Amino acid sequence: MAVFTYAARDEAGMLVEGELTALDEAEAVRSIRNEGRFVVRVEPKGRAPAKKKPNAKVQTQNVFGDKFRPDDLIFFTNQLAMMIDTGVSLADALDACVHDGNSPRFAKALDAVITQVRAGMEFSAALAEHPKVFPRLFISLIKASEASGQLAPILTRLASHLERQRDMKRKIKGAVTYPIVMSVFAIGVTIFLVSFVLPKFAAIYAGREASLPWMTKALLDFSDIVVDYGLYALGAVVLTSGGLFAYFRTAEGRWKAEKIKLSLPMVGTLYHKNYQARSLRTLGTMIQAGVSMLDSVQLTKDVCGSLRYERMWSTVNERIERGQQVSEALADQEDIPKSVLKMLNAGERSGQLGPVMERVSAFCETELNAALKALTNMIEPAIVTFLGIVVGGLVMALLLPIFTISRAL
Repeated sequence: MAVFTYAARDEAGMLVEGELTALDEAEAVRSIRNEGRFVVRVEPKGRAPAKKKPNAKVQTQNVFGDKFRPDDLIFFTNQLAMMIDTGVSLADALDACVHDGNSPRFAKALDAVITQVRAGMEFSAALAEHPKVFPRLFISLIKASEASGQLAPILTRLASHLERQRDMKRKIKGAVTYPIVMSVFAIGVTIFLVSFVLPKFAAIYAGREASLPWMTKALLDFSDIVVDYGLYALGAVVLTSGGLFAYFRTAEGRWKAEKIKLSLPMVGTLYHKNYQARSLRTLGTMIQAGVSMLDSVQLTKDVCGSLRYERMWSTVNERIERGQQVSEALADQEDIPKSVLKMLNAGERSGQLGPVMERVSAFCETELNAALKALTNMIEPAIVTFLGIVVGGLVMALLLPIFTISRAL
């Protein structure tokens, strides 16, 4: 038997320190967990607890300039949930999450968090020192777990939430990026043909302009304009793009940009469904973790990713403060479908609002996946047809006069 010193959080979230006798460190951890406490640190008596590094704050500031991969947070969350669930103390579980695969920024942040936790700081407070690595949603749920003593289940739910957000963001980005890339490619091919290929054919057709097809004439005239004024046009495009970019970074510009984005055919529907699913899943996750309704709505507003939906959740927050239910506060919001409102109302009456919200968000994500698949299936043949018309039309305009001239000869 050996004597161990420990630090743990009780059901109220208060830090408790003491000593106990056990065969080994694992038995000491199990003994503390059996008392309903959340283990922060367990060490053999006589070992000096790790001190907080004097340059820890400097590390926190340096974190922001290094490379960081969002997948690091997901892997860390899953690994930490598994370690905590098996009875490992928080400090040791954090130590186990340190490996060479972490990106530089995440590695520095994790080292600082481990130092602060071993020094007795709350886990959520240590995470809050690194807002560029650990988002508010992550910190809020960890804080809720410290009060409830349910760190492992909440970490598992949080990892699932982060994975769904990442996958959905990738799908939407892919669906939107594909047509943009193909359109830029088509424009680039057209500019290349008009600027470099057509002028060579113009010398062949010199003196025979009257016998050329109208399509070829128009193309040659357009080529002359591009060659003569192309640089000026390019400069105008760059200046206009820079001005629009600067404008869309202003408050008014962000509203206008989002209004345009949400009103686009088909693409706007995708964004609406994404914001609905993200908002409802965040709110459901927070409620099931034991976070108060007002705090959950406030955090949902901050992480929904849309100015329009931020305004909606601000309105909902004000109405809940006045005593309304969530379904009542959302009743007149056009961005929330009536079918969703009915399900939320049923969840409130049954006392299962959190699970119902997660089910509704899963339903929204299913619809979003179906819409993404339909959009992709429509875009691919449309892009191929567009490229065929553009490139084929250019080739016909170039080669048709050659056949005409050869027949005349």
